[in-house]
Amino acid sequence: MATSSGSFWRSAAGRWLGSSKNILGSVLGAGAVAAQLVVGLGPLWPLIVAASYGVGALVAPRDRVDLRLGVGAGASAADLSEQLRLLRRSMKGEARRLPDDANAILLRILDALDEIVARWGELASSPDQTHVVEQMVLDYLPTSVQTYLNLPRTYALQNRVDGRKTAHEELLEQLTILETESTRIRAAVYARDVDALSDQSRFLRDKFGRSDLEL
Repeated sequence: MATSSGSFWRSAAGRWLGSSKNILGSVLGAGAVAAQLVVGLGPLWPLIVAASYGVGALVAPRDRVDLRLGVGAGASAADLSEQLRLLRRSMKGEARRLPDDANAILLRILDALDEIVARWGELASSPDQTHVVEQMVLDYLPTSVQTYLNLPRTYALQNRVDGRKTAHEELLEQLTILETESTRIRAAVYARDVDALSDQSRFLRDKFGRSDLEL
């Protein structure tokens, strides 16, 4: 199960603190502070420190996105919920890089998976469906999203390799497949409730229904 410490480092603040941009900016900023202490940079030294940090953050390469928690088979409902929360946070943190159409499908998938995981115990009798949901949450969905996010946005939207689909089109196709499957499994879970409700209706009719002779 994911720890609170691990959750912090996957938050927006944690990712920034551990990013190459922050590390390089901090190194250059610390160097400017050291220069102020040793030789003096004049009255504008705070601006020089801030500018040094900014230059480091600007020139450092963007870190690759990693949205997988690394949880193995047999994940608990808590593990799956944490992975889904991580994906929702990525939607907010990378909102400018994920196209609106992909965001809309991703949100519907996450809503469906949240509902399924909330009733995880009810899938215990359906190991095939349990396995599919685990793979969707822990592997298929985060892999599709992070692979797209690790491409330059302009390239992902416009470039076609050897006349094939763009990365944007590939992402939409993958998300559409995952949405269809998550919706199907959610419907199967709720179908059990419908069956139970139907059974209850039959029970009530048998118990309280009146025949013509009793009227």
